[in-house]
Amino acid sequence: MTRSVFTNVLRYPCSSGEPQDLFISNGLVQGWYPSGSVALSQDDIVHDMNGHWICSTFVDSHLHLLYTEQYHRQIQVQNLISTQLEQILSESLSETIIGHGWRDPFPETLGPDPRRFLDTYGNGRPVLLWNADFHRVLVSSAVLELSGFNACEHSGILVELEAEKAWNVIKPDPAQDVPGACQRLLRNGISAATTFDRGESIKALTETSPGDFGVYVRHGVPEEEFIESCKNEIPKPWGSRHDDFAARWIKIFLDGTLGSRTAWMKSDYSDDPGNTGVVRRSGESLTQTAITAGAAGWGLAIHAIGDAAVAEASRAISVARSRRESVDISDRIEHLQLLDPADIPRIRSSGAVASLQPCHLYEDRQWMRSRWGLRSDHAIPFRELLDESIPVITGTDAPVESLDPWADIYAAVNRMDRNGNEKAEGPNQRVQFREAFHSKTAGAAEANYLPEGYGTLASGSSADFQILDRNPEAVTCLEDSGLSQVYTRGVLRWSKGECE
Repeated sequence: MTRSVFTNVLRYPCSSGEPQDLFISNGLVQGWYPSGSVALSQDDIVHDMNGHWICSTFVDSHLHLLYTEQYHRQIQVQNLISTQLEQILSESLSETIIGHGWRDPFPETLGPDPRRFLDTYGNGRPVLLWNADFHRVLVSSAVLELSGFNACEHSGILVELEAEKAWNVIKPDPAQDVPGACQRLLRNGISAATTFDRGESIKALTETSPGDFGVYVRHGVPEEEFIESCKNEIPKPWGSRHDDFAARWIKIFLDGTLGSRTAWMKSDYSDDPGNTGVVRRSGESLTQTAITAGAAGWGLAIHAIGDAAVAEASRAISVARSRRESVDISDRIEHLQLLDPADIPRIRSSGAVASLQPCHLYEDRQWMRSRWGLRSDHAIPFRELLDESIPVITGTDAPVESLDPWADIYAAVNRMDRNGNEKAEGPNQRVQFREAFHSKTAGAAEANYLPEGYGTLASGSSADFQILDRNPEAVTCLEDSGLSQVYTRGVLRWSKGECE
């Protein structure tokens, strides 16, 4: 039996801090031993790590996998002045122009009717520009008409469901994006991810297995697609914990975002009296989805940003769990960005897992206090949830934020800006490095429906690990991690210097 042996490595996390030897066989961790204490055979393939660090690869618990790949082919409109945008639109050779990244306020020359601007400089082509949080779009007349709107009477600004409707009529087919998306994960030290996209993403990942690249992918099914399928036959979740690809949750949107002031709040926005956000789903219709999905064995993954949405999400999850025979799936509140402490008992009793994105602090810190006031003390409540024994997993929400898992950990630990400056936003919610690391490794396996022991590098677990040239606790972002190699299932998948 041929073994791969990585000698003289520093394991993280590990209490001893002494060099060890890692033995791998058939894609699984065979064991860890003090360096030099186990005799090697002539058949062993030996890698001397010379004191480098080995830790588990990461699980990204919430992203948009194939769309992240498409995102990198779109035009970036962040910080562009209108004259630059005019030139980009005019010179584009694409039949359909898609971009992202604009923030309020957009250039005055685009308003109050950005549709006319996009029509003029897009030369009548379909143009769609996402804002930074992907809950609003600016669109041209061609997109409005394709979406069934009266373009002549429209400003070209669409929000939430209307924005999604426009996107759905022009979005590109992601069929060819699986290899690139999986390789992008590996370059970031990520070997497993849960993605929330639409049916065409599920089709692409079914036809091209992420396992071909050594990656596990889990998928949520959009609620509207689930409801449509139920008209014929109620679909069942598919895929086991050991399968490369599985779809186990129904993804439900209850509200919008803080950035767009569409997060569903229990009380008004501090800077916008009378506005409590947008309620996308609630009440009896939500209950019916929870009942149907739960009875069919699905878990729920519920987008809830505002405190009112979080309360409603925990209620719906309790309903689903009461109808589900199997407990072999975790229900999740996605984002859980604002917590009302009074709802902690309800969340805990529902059995929900909190799926947080600490990296949203980088963007949202600029307006969190002005919009939520003192409620912001309970924003992205990592520490509070852990202290209340509510499981926490973390993800980057890429491409809304960077795919960099280390930057997400850094945000959870420090809650400062991207450069480590300014004061911590919500310092009482900071966590220790090992707690944040756990939320992306061993602590994420169960909630992401991965094999038992995944992310632990314990004996018998999958040999998915990354090699770094420095102590993980000193890393602030991918760039300074010293990441040199990524292995999954005992096979080298990425090495520094490879063409990206």
